[in-house]
Amino acid sequence: MVVRYLLDDPDPRATDVLGTLVSYDDAGLAVLADRADHELVRVPRERIVAGKPVPPRTDTLLRMRPERLQRICDAGWPALEVEQLGQWRLRAANGFTGRANSVLTAGEPGLPLREALARVRRFYAERGLPPLVQVVIGSDLETALAGAGWRIGRYREGVLVQVADIAAGRRTSATGGDTPVELSGTLSAGWAALYGRAGGYDDDTVARVLTGPELVALASVGDPLIAIGRGAVAGGWLGLAAVEVVPEHRREGVARRVVDTLLAWGVERGARSAYLQTMPDNAAAIALYRPYGFVTHHRYRFWVPGDHAAP
Repeated sequence: MVVRYLLDDPDPRATDVLGTLVSYDDAGLAVLADRADHELVRVPRERIVAGKPVPPRTDTLLRMRPERLQRICDAGWPALEVEQLGQWRLRAANGFTGRANSVLTAGEPGLPLREALARVRRFYAERGLPPLVQVVIGSDLETALAGAGWRIGRYREGVLVQVADIAAGRRTSATGGDTPVELSGTLSAGWAALYGRAGGYDDDTVARVLTGPELVALASVGDPLIAIGRGAVAGGWLGLAAVEVVPEHRREGVARRVVDTLLAWGVERGARSAYLQTMPDNAAAIALYRPYGFVTHHRYRFWVPGDHAAP
């Protein structure tokens, strides 16, 4: 809720505090402030001017259009090469990850669909990559692509894009243990090896994608490494990714420690909201993030040309 209250005498001004109502009785109320310091603000009853409930921030986040969130996610996982096609972004990064080697279709291409798709096919053919179009499940574009002879190529059940209010997540988090977590803006060989998805791609490409954002942190635990994670901040959002723990150290709270550290790092850099992407059958990841308040905003999947698609 938000509460307006009078400051101490002799200052007659009023101020506001936004947060979670913790207590309310004849003496006054206490609000856990929705800000980085999470201060418990106590207001005597006689100083209360007004108060009203506000929707949880997660509800507000869920009302965000998928196109806007897609652009935020794109900023946190940058391709090496981008070509604009209207509001579409044709992205390439030598094949490393689908997100960095597909078309971001957040908006209109500025051309009739068949002409736009022909340009997409040329773009990826020139780079020796398969044409992929990232599309929100259930969108009108899926219907249009099917009509143009395209088909679902990857992740038929979709990739989950989840969001959370960081302040609420940090209040409910229970940090596992006191394992030190180191943060760096530089990709090490050990980090890339534990990440696993970097195999078969040149080191420079992997490093440029993973450390491309202006604000990025690669978390590492142990020497030799037993856990990693990645955070990137852009536009007030923290993107979480690549939280991995070696099998023999799972269920020890290490992953929670990595996430807690990245959330704190993100808050220090102005992030209030967080997002992540995971597969619907990744039960371990979903269980890890659920206590932080992450809920699914939308799903997307990749479309490819079908056998009878126009060239």
